Amino acid sequence: MRAHAEMLPPGELRRDIFRASWMTAVGAFDAYFCDAYGDLLARTFRASKIEPTVTLPARMKNINVPIPIVLTQDLSGGWAWRMIARDLIEKDNVLSIKKVKELLNIFFRPSHKLFTSDGQPLHRWIERQQAMNRLFGFQRTVYRQAQGAAKSQLKKNALQKLENRLGMIFQRRHDCIHNCDRPKLAVLKRHMSPDYVRSVIVDIEYIVERCQEDLITEFTIFLTDLGFNAVTRNRVGA
Repeated sequence: MRAHAEMLPPGELRRDIFRASWMTAVGAFDAYFCDAYGDLLARTFRASKIEPTVTLPARMKNINVPIPIVLTQDLSGGWAWRMIARDLIEKDNVLSIKKVKELLNIFFRPSHKLFTSDGQPLHRWIERQQAMNRLFGFQRTVYRQAQGAAKSQLKKNALQKLENRLGMIFQRRHDCIHNCDRPKLAVLKRHMSPDYVRSVIVDIEYIVERCQEDLITEFTIFLTDLGFNAVTRNRVGA
């Protein structure tokens, strides 16, 4: 969509397609985290069905499973559990860091939770070659050279910068959808440049790709720490 907009002549149509590409990217962010939560939840439920002696976290045991699915579906396979998880989240969205943490950090070790200044994911994200100043507020070399308290402070600053960046991206998406890209009390639409839209899409891709890497690693550890054996983990794809 963004590539199509770049080929159009200057004008409002071109800017609106850029806006649409922004909204589509944010929608993809939301869909990814909803699907990731549904997938991990479904696989955990299925593992519990295979090994019922394993105790699940209290939060998972208190999840209400939709009765129609229980009565009409074969719960021995993965699809029914996937439908249960989807039913739990279909009326929700994940357009906030707080919501991502609420849904997904249950699958992470305490020292590896997403979007925390003392968690290993943030450290690795900053250290990557592709880390960007606009996401974290400083260059990777600055972080590498810091020590002790100075490094801890940089991580806190980086988390705040990241939350602010994503908050801005989500808020403008809301402004586009609900108020024609006008912030509160504004009369005119805001400018929408190709470079700016491109940077937003790159940032969303970066966060989603990093989260996916961490989810793959942590989910296997999560099931192992709960006590599921290797056969069960293999059957649920972990």
